[in-house]
Amino acid sequence: MATPTQEEQQLHFVVFPFMAQGHMTPMIDIARLLAQRGVIITIITTLRNAARFKATLDRAMESGLSIRLLEFQFPCAEFGLPEGCESFDMLPSFSLALNFFQAANMLEKP
Repeated sequence: MATPTQEEQQLHFVVFPFMAQGHMTPMIDIARLLAQRGVIITIITTLRNAARFKATLDRAMESGLSIRLLEFQFPCAEFGLPEGCESFDMLPSFSLALNFFQAANMLEKP
């Protein structure tokens, strides 16, 4: 029987933190801790949220950690949100919370 190779045994976590500062920061920290233990990490987030953590993630990747960033366009305009409003803490008014959650919910659609 063939022995699994090291690559086949390596774990790969895909994380998609909720788009709010209080959720993103701890998820980035957890991702870095997992990567320090040899886990491959892919973080899925919006362009603006990725920009918030770019320096931290760049340093982690430059140090050899296997962290990948997969960015996507958040459908702000489609749901009546100001352009670039890609995180709950970026909402100019709490009255747009439902719009934000509807846009986030739309992400599960193909």
